[in-house]
Amino acid sequence: MNTFFESFSTREIAIIVWLLITVITCMFFKNIRNSMLYVIKSLFAWKISVSLVALFAHTGFYIFILYNLNFWNISLLKDSIILVLSFGFISLMNISKVNNTKYFKNIFIDAIKWTILIEFITNFFTFTLTKEFFLIPILFFSGILQVKASMTSEHKKVEELIKNILTYFSIFVLFYSFYKTIQEYREIFNIESLKSFLLPVILTITFIPFIYLYTLIVKYEELWIKLNFLMRNESQRKKIKRQIIFVANLGINKLTNISQNIAKPLNVYNDYSINMLKQISKGKYIESHP
Repeated sequence: MNTFFESFSTREIAIIVWLLITVITCMFFKNIRNSMLYVIKSLFAWKISVSLVALFAHTGFYIFILYNLNFWNISLLKDSIILVLSFGFISLMNISKVNNTKYFKNIFIDAIKWTILIEFITNFFTFTLTKEFFLIPILFFSGILQVKASMTSEHKKVEELIKNILTYFSIFVLFYSFYKTIQEYREIFNIESLKSFLLPVILTITFIPFIYLYTLIVKYEELWIKLNFLMRNESQRKKIKRQIIFVANLGINKLTNISQNIAKPLNVYNDYSINMLKQISKGKYIESHP
């Protein structure tokens, strides 16, 4: 367990401390406290709970495999938890925004960007805990000020000033990291560092089929709810559902097209044919008369 705690960088420790301070402070304000409790209660809604349990079980299964392959060890637990709670959880919450397979094609590229820019370049070398402790809130509030200033044209100069400061600081950190990488290359280029570098990529690859399947289930559920409003005849509705499964199958693009375009053929043209479903699954429809 000592190895687990030693895996935290000074920056990560500073972030955790500030998060705890923020949470404790918020608990003194009734409105914020009630909002936080509502969010926590929402996480225990059965659908969200089942989704999170499935996500953790899925990740645990692949970590078990990596452990048996002598790739994963306790020093990678922190990286695994961060990845699940960031990429995994956010991906689940953004399922409703997924309308085509391009989303999944970009996941792997984003994972590589995240690994290179954050895990490898900026997290290998950090400042002392004291410096990180004061640096984190400064950067955080600077980012908020930049966003706030960008909302009005009157504060354009303030936005540019903060943006330039953050840019110069990022460049400094980048060059500092490269300098330390060259200076201490023997400590960086080792097996443990390589594992830490590859873990987010490997776990992201394993997340893709899980997120895809979860998206498919959500899309089908949303479509079934829509059909319950569009069609009163239960036997006809069951027939359409079977036909949709046959046409769309595991295709998210087809399923999304059907969901977005099925109302008019059903309600206006009274077309319940499988040919209609095939047409709208491709994003087009020509009235047919079965």
